Amino acid sequence: MDDLVAREQFDAARFRAFRRGVRAVLTRGARRLASLDGVLEAAKLEARSDLGVQEIPLDAIVGSAARGRVEDFDPAFLPTNRHLRDRWARLHAAIAAGAELDPIDVYKVGDSYYVIDGHHRVSVLRSLGEKTIKARVVEVKTRAPVGSRMDAARLLKAAEYAAFLEATQLDRVRPEARMECSRLGRYDEILAHIVGHQYFMGLEQGRAVPIADAAASWYDTVYLPIAQAIRHHRVLDLLPGWTETDVYVEMTRRWLAMSQSGAGAGPHEAAHALLQEHTRRWWRRRRGFRLR
Repeated sequence: MDDLVAREQFDAARFRAFRRGVRAVLTRGARRLASLDGVLEAAKLEARSDLGVQEIPLDAIVGSAARGRVEDFDPAFLPTNRHLRDRWARLHAAIAAGAELDPIDVYKVGDSYYVIDGHHRVSVLRSLGEKTIKARVVEVKTRAPVGSRMDAARLLKAAEYAAFLEATQLDRVRPEARMECSRLGRYDEILAHIVGHQYFMGLEQGRAVPIADAAASWYDTVYLPIAQAIRHHRVLDLLPGWTETDVYVEMTRRWLAMSQSGAGAGPHEAAHALLQEHTRRWWRRRRGFRLR
């Protein structure tokens, strides 16, 4: 009887996965588990360390480190393939009867976990409403930071950031630097700033300047003064969804434009110009909404 109930629970879970899959198609959401391979390819593996056995939150497990498993479960670890039914049902019945489970094996990346072994246990425990699970944890450090939900857009951003760090070595020479852009393409623009800074440093010093030295100097003498102006004017409070690095890029564009027009300009004037432009745009959108 318990086995029959467990099979019914599997069928119900699989039907929920089907409904979630239909909704994902309509909303262009994820239909299967995230793959750790994709995350590491984008963000670049740096190091691994064994953290031992820990109790970890089930809802922080977001993907799989096993290539063959990403098709078997959806992002909520609901089963999607019928061939999982027998094993899933046996495990469900055993857990419901009080069976003790061995720890699963996971990689930890940031605040998220990817299952190496134990996909069925995660799926069944989540279906039973459990909150935590014991796991042997190996922490993986990546060069570019990764978030808890790595969709295609976030993977592209992580890949851009990792390539930027590889080119500039900024994370080595200024470990405290956090250059996070919310839009694609801005890291290339920042790299151009650093290369320009490197050129003028070379002219001033009469020698070839390594890119890492130029990146450190650019961060200290160009980026930080602008960042201080951003914080002084509380720009991020007025531009929700922007990062400090986003604002740096937009401010430097306006600073350059103001300088080329012959107007005296500095980071504070550029900050004011950005905020005024954003305010005008906001009012135009608001008035347009009211007119409709």
